[in-house]
Amino acid sequence: MPNSKTSYTRRRAIFQGGVAAATALTAPTFFVGKAHAANEKLKVGIIPAYSFGLYWLIQDQGFAPGVEMEFSVFPSGPPAIEAMVGGSVDTITVGSVPPLAAMFRKVADFREISICGDASGLFQIVGKPGMNSLADLEGKKIAVTSGSNFDFFLGVALANEGLSDMPLTRVNMEPIDGQSAFIAGAVDATVPLATSRKLIYDALPDASLLTEGSQIPIDKRPSIMDVFMTTQQSLDAKEAAYVEVVRAFHDQAVKMLREDNAATIERMIEWQTGMGRAGVTAADVEPLLNGYFYFDKAEIKEVYEKGILTNALRVQSEFLVANERIGGMPDLDALVSDQVVKQI
Repeated sequence: MPNSKTSYTRRRAIFQGGVAAATALTAPTFFVGKAHAANEKLKVGIIPAYSFGLYWLIQDQGFAPGVEMEFSVFPSGPPAIEAMVGGSVDTITVGSVPPLAAMFRKVADFREISICGDASGLFQIVGKPGMNSLADLEGKKIAVTSGSNFDFFLGVALANEGLSDMPLTRVNMEPIDGQSAFIAGAVDATVPLATSRKLIYDALPDASLLTEGSQIPIDKRPSIMDVFMTTQQSLDAKEAAYVEVVRAFHDQAVKMLREDNAATIERMIEWQTGMGRAGVTAADVEPLLNGYFYFDKAEIKEVYEKGILTNALRVQSEFLVANERIGGMPDLDALVSDQVVKQI
């Protein structure tokens, strides 16, 4: 049943109170990587999470010589989906929750053609100094992107503690804005983006870690996949390019990550620096990059053959429906497509 005790406010109401917005992550489109004679171009919308950075690594290392990827950066899934629907990008890296609402609304013929990584262990809920547990969120304001992986994680974490009906106010914000609001004291807690949450602890050393995915027992931990998604129209038009890029991800990029982790970390520092995060160090990158579970070629085939992604999306969809984030179940059989994975 939906939680009638939970209220929602919009980010505008918070910022009208005087909170300054953080630097936007919607950076201009940029090209980075080794020059090669590409036969096809893919315009990729990317969110600055490290599992997604492996697609930048493919371009950087020349692992898919037949494809040139042009990257545009987005702060979260919803604006990336909007850009893909509008045609400014062909494909996006995105958390698995935002596409579910869009698929239910039948915005486009979306297809999740691969998985970047399982990110469930990386999520955190951070509270203001003095908080000790999730129960301390009662009656408080928490910044979280509505209908996102962050929102799903918050809901599961509260449910695991028997706190689903606890009154609190979710403030709908992009992760980077929620982080700024939290630091400024406009909200009491936030579910931050992993790649930028270090700034919270730098600004508020006494901020409280209320829970994180790695602390939740495996049998209760939400499965939160980061996916590679496009539309059926784009997939049909550029199928060979998608096959080459996805093969490179699960073969060469994952192999480099596992066998030469230090070199991969150095390249991720370069990637983050290109997005204006010049202060990132290897110590910052290593736990976040390696906190995901990545699938090699054999493993990703098994995920699709056994319906593991579909089952994870079904659990998430049921959560969204029960909590009135979406009006009904999306067509998961259409959303999860093995058109590419079966060819790699």
